[in-house]
Amino acid sequence: MNRRSRLFRSGLMCAVGALVVGIALWAAPSQEGYATTMCSDCYIVTPVSPPATAAAGTAQQYAFQVTNNDPKETLRSLTFTAPADFAVTAASGPNGTSVSALPASSVTLDLPKEPYGSTFAVDVTALAPCVPASSQVWGVSGVDSRGETNEVHWSSSPLSVPVTGQCSLAFTGQPAQTAVNSDILTGFNSTGSPLAVQLLDASNDPLNPADVSATGTYVTISISTNPGGGTLTGTTIMASSAGVVMFGNLQIDQPGTGYDLAATASGFTSATSSPFTIAGQIQSCGASCLASQSTTTTATSITTSSASGDFAALSLGGVSFTCNHYQAVSDTATFGIFNSSGASIASASATATLTISPSAVASSPRPLIFWQICYAATTPFPVIPGTGGTTTIAGTTYYTGLLLSCFLFSPDHPEPCLISQRKEKTGAVTLTFVAFGDPYYRG
Repeated sequence: MNRRSRLFRSGLMCAVGALVVGIALWAAPSQEGYATTMCSDCYIVTPVSPPATAAAGTAQQYAFQVTNNDPKETLRSLTFTAPADFAVTAASGPNGTSVSALPASSVTLDLPKEPYGSTFAVDVTALAPCVPASSQVWGVSGVDSRGETNEVHWSSSPLSVPVTGQCSLAFTGQPAQTAVNSDILTGFNSTGSPLAVQLLDASNDPLNPADVSATGTYVTISISTNPGGGTLTGTTIMASSAGVVMFGNLQIDQPGTGYDLAATASGFTSATSSPFTIAGQIQSCGASCLASQSTTTTATSITTSSASGDFAALSLGGVSFTCNHYQAVSDTATFGIFNSSGASIASASATATLTISPSAVASSPRPLIFWQICYAATTPFPVIPGTGGTTTIAGTTYYTGLLLSCFLFSPDHPEPCLISQRKEKTGAVTLTFVAFGDPYYRG
């Protein structure tokens, strides 16, 4: 080999050696700072004693353990995604963790650097929905210190927590007595607050305002028990706000005793209100109370002394009862004297008249018999022998019977009694009697 060849070969080898050394020197930082992770499951999330179920509408804390199996990197953030319609309300992690804004359907925890081989705890509190979606599977993901997003995994299958039980509705503002075509509110004679319907969780506690069902759930109000054949008007469908629905302009157009309302919403157990009365009229009293009502078959009026500020309520129809050995043909009448709070004044007495129309008298099987007052009261009273009994009206027991004549009683010991009965030239029959408290009567 000549000298020139030896020089060329030597130079080539030097050049190749320099190239290899250069490549080695250039590649060294990549091996030291950006080596590929050599773990099959870099970050493992394990539920700790996970609950088998979640009660509808209730909050529950979910505990997790997170293990770092990555010798080169750390977990920068961790995101838990609750099942559809769950609401995450709180979350916590190792000291130094910050949490994304809540409530939301998911939560992201920005984590401090937890070293390789460490296990740390994360707690997530979530509200189960009242009306769950078809899936109750939780999701988990994360971002490591290199920005990789596919290295966080469940320890086994994904956490799944089915929703059980059912949310319900409850009237927390009950309807009070009022007159036909007047707003039904919580106070007597259209006073007080709107009717309130509370949304409750499966434990019968008020629904947390953060629950997705607490706002925007539509509640419908309808008549459940309808003694007077009335029609409910007003805004009967309202959306909930913070777990409550308010109804302030509901009205019923026919009198009746023992109306109640039903509240319904999709996915909720329905609720029924307390019974209440719709009166034909409610009039304020001065030194006395005067009120009258009439239908096609019956007319009635009352006169009573009273204290200023009291009220007289009078109705025809909306309830039915009978007395033994008597076939009544008139509509049922009811009256009561009430204070401004709607409490009945049991000691109040009135002179009342009941007139049965000529057509009703003529249609009676025995139009020529003596007519009587079939009377019902919450306290016993003297009756024509054999006619007494009891009946239940709107859940209250009433004593019933035909009134005795007033001449049988001393003025010092008054009782409900019949003053007079007469047949008018028109063919109508008018009965005049003394009544006490809050009675029902018919002829």
